[in-house]
Amino acid sequence: MYGIAIGESDFKMLRGKKCYYIDKTMYIKHILDNQSKVILVTRPRRFGKTLNMSMLKYYFDNTAKYSKELFEGLKIMEQGEEYTSKLSYYPVIYLTLKDVQDTNYQNMLLDVKTAMLNMYKEHRYLLDSDKIYPEEKEKILDILYAREDENVLKNSVKDLSEYLSRHYQKPVILLIDEYDVPLQNAYVEGYYEEAVKFFKTFYGTTFKDNPYLEKTVLTGVSRVAKESIFSRSK
Repeated sequence: MYGIAIGESDFKMLRGKKCYYIDKTMYIKHILDNQSKVILVTRPRRFGKTLNMSMLKYYFDNTAKYSKELFEGLKIMEQGEEYTSKLSYYPVIYLTLKDVQDTNYQNMLLDVKTAMLNMYKEHRYLLDSDKIYPEEKEKILDILYAREDENVLKNSVKDLSEYLSRHYQKPVILLIDEYDVPLQNAYVEGYYEEAVKFFKTFYGTTFKDNPYLEKTVLTGVSRVAKESIFSRSK
């Protein structure tokens, strides 16, 4: 008996419950065919962006269990080895910024720390890796205990991509959902300039000359302005 999973944005849960699913897996092919290193997908709220990001995570993630079963019978599995060989192939970093919205800049930083903590928790096995240096493990612990300073916070995604790439000897897929929520909220709450300064460095550090990333996909509702937050200040 198939049901309609209203509000469900986790691909694994949706497929596991055998709910109705409109096959959007050709989106995976589109991402792989796209020659851009960074892909920004802007769509309105409630447009299925998070579900698509969850789908990408389960497809690419080399730590995801039962991925083949999740995609069985879907169109991506009919596209040939060029695409099916990427199933469970890459280390994946998944970061959601949907909850990074608070009344002032300092509280926003606390929200970012929580988001990084959740991101790093998925990869805490790196603490047991002989490819990660002792001082790097200390930085991982600082993030897991939310005691990192602002500079470490700004470099946290790039650092994690380096650790994962070295651990697996593969480039990393980076997925950032709701990239623009913190800035939209900062504008409403009156600390936009501080937030822009932080995220300009954060995104610049993450994307600019990062050799550890295979591809990055971001979702949000806002297109990138001419004065891009994805490049560092001079």
